[in-house]
Amino acid sequence: MTEEQELNSEANGDKNWKAIREENKSLKDELEGFKAQAKVSVFKDAGLDTTTGIGKAISQVYSGDINVEAIQSFAAEEYGVDLNTNVGQQDGIREQVQESQNKLNNINKNSVVDSFSNDDLMEAIAKTEATGSVRDSMRLKLAAQEEAKKND
Repeated sequence: MTEEQELNSEANGDKNWKAIREENKSLKDELEGFKAQAKVSVFKDAGLDTTTGIGKAISQVYSGDINVEAIQSFAAEEYGVDLNTNVGQQDGIREQVQESQNKLNNINKNSVVDSFSNDDLMEAIAKTEATGSVRDSMRLKLAAQEEAKKND
């Protein structure tokens, strides 16, 4: 660096204004992301789901303080929704439904029998008995009985 460039650099305080603007922009974007996450979290704590129904509507129009009491107050005043009585109730129901669905999926998965014609079914039973898979053998035998009932 020449002496003149060093003096100019020191006079400007070694500031690269473009880099500072870019960093400022990226920090603002990051801050907006954190604010959005915080808003969703606080709405959830208030008993509202921001992805569906009344929770989504309120989150789109609400512009006040981001705290549980303010959101619940706004929901009660503007929409007549009393969230103090059922905070977390929606999540509990959702968890029960998901757990029940998982149980049903497991039952369905364990009870599905492949469709075979009678000859194919008998061959499949013989194969499973030969391999020693008692569970599959019983499943196929039950399928054979069901098939016989349908044909009668």
